[in-house]
Amino acid sequence: MKSFLIAVIFLIIGGAIGGFVALGFGSVAGLAGGSQVGICLAMETAKSNGLLTAEQVDTVIADTVNTIRSKSSADATKEIKWISSEKGCAELVADITKSLQ
Repeated sequence: MKSFLIAVIFLIIGGAIGGFVALGFGSVAGLAGGSQVGICLAMETAKSNGLLTAEQVDTVIADTVNTIRSKSSADATKEIKWISSEKGCAELVADITKSLQ
């Protein structure tokens, strides 16, 4: 239950970041980007707390991003850089952190 709450909190944070980013890049891109950041932060926290292994983190990231993509319009999301692993998360979080500085 604790890991679920952590994941939900970080998804909310990611959505908020996505809303902020949406002001500059368009709402769909901002929402998708923010959701991905939320996924990444939640998985990073789960791994740090020993709740998931590296392999499990990659699986959860890939499955969650695929779910987001399947619920989004293909036209609206074709220019979004989608993540699929912990490595992709690290790059995305670094990019977002850099752009917010």
